[in-house]
Amino acid sequence: MDSRIMNVLADRVLELGPKPAADSPYRNFKLTRDEDGIAWLLFDRAGASANTLSADLLEELDAIVAALENQRPTGLVVRSAKPSGFIAGADVNEFRGASDSSAVETAIGRAHAVIDRLEALRVPSVAVIHGFCLGGGLEVALACQMRIAIDDARFGFPEVMLGLHPGLGGTVRFTELVNPMQAMTLMLTGKTIDARRAKALGLVDAVTQERHVRNAVKDAVFGRLKRARPGALNSLLNLGAARGFLASRMRSEAEKAAPRKHYPAPYALIDLWEKHAGNRSAMLNAEKASFANLMVTPTAQNLIRVFFLREQMKKLAGSGNKVAHVHVIGAGAMGGDI
Repeated sequence: MDSRIMNVLADRVLELGPKPAADSPYRNFKLTRDEDGIAWLLFDRAGASANTLSADLLEELDAIVAALENQRPTGLVVRSAKPSGFIAGADVNEFRGASDSSAVETAIGRAHAVIDRLEALRVPSVAVIHGFCLGGGLEVALACQMRIAIDDARFGFPEVMLGLHPGLGGTVRFTELVNPMQAMTLMLTGKTIDARRAKALGLVDAVTQERHVRNAVKDAVFGRLKRARPGALNSLLNLGAARGFLASRMRSEAEKAAPRKHYPAPYALIDLWEKHAGNRSAMLNAEKASFANLMVTPTAQNLIRVFFLREQMKKLAGSGNKVAHVHVIGAGAMGGDI
C-alpha cells in the first residue's frame, strides 16, 4: 500500500503502548510496561466518551502512583485512551450545589495531594497529549516533567467561565513554566491555544504526529528531548516589585469586561498571583482556599447551572427536529450575528 496512505492511517490510530491485560485491576485506567521498562498509564474513564476528573478517579490515580513509587519504572507515559482527547477537565457534576467552603477546601486538598504525588515521582514522566487538554487535565499534564503534544492538541483553562480559577496547582505551575503575563491572560480569558502556540510559549516540549509517539517518548525518557525551560524573564515578572504593577494593569483590563462585584473569579486569581507568586507552597495553599471560596459564590453556582442548561440544550438540538430552510431578515448587527 502507498506509504502516504499508511502515514495518514497511522495518525488516526492512537499509540497507547503495549496491549493492556484484559483483567486490569483498575476501573478508569490501564497500566502496562513496554520492553524498555517504561510504564504507560492510560486514562480511560469507565462509561464515558471523554475523560473528566472526579473524586473516585483521583483516588484510583493515587493508588496507581503509590504503586509506581515502589516499582520505579524506567519512565512514565501519561496519556488518554479516549479518541476525544486527553482530559476535558473536572467533572462539573461534583461542583453543583456546593455551599460549604470548608468542605470544598478539604476535597480540593485531597486532589492536590494526588497531583503533588504525581509530580514528585522520581522517574522521568511525560504527558502525551492529543485533542482537548483543559482545566484539571492541563493541571495533570503540568505535574509531569515533560509534555509532548500531538499536532491536533488544544490547551486551556476554561474555569473562569464557571466563575472559578484553576484549583489543582495550575495557578502555580503554569505561571512558573510560562511567561506569567501570558499565562495569566490565558487563565483570565479562558481561551484555548493550539499545539504550535503551546510550544512557542514553552508549555509543551515538543509537537509531533501520532506515528512518531513511540520515538518521542523514548527521547523524553532517555534524556534526548530538548526541554522547554522557563526564561529569566519569567522569574523577573514573578518578583514582588513587578507583580504589583502588572496586577494593577490586569485588574484594569478585567474591569472592562466584568465588574468585581458581579464576577469575582478574575480578581481572585490576580490577587492570588500578586500576593503569593514566587512562594510555591504559600501559593498552592492559597489557591485551595481561594478556589473553595469561589465555588460557593452565587456567581459560580449560577454559571454552573447555565453550563448544565447549555448541555441540555445541545441534547435537545440533536433530538430529531429538522429545519429545512432558514431566512434571516435584516442586515444590521443582529442579523449579521444570526
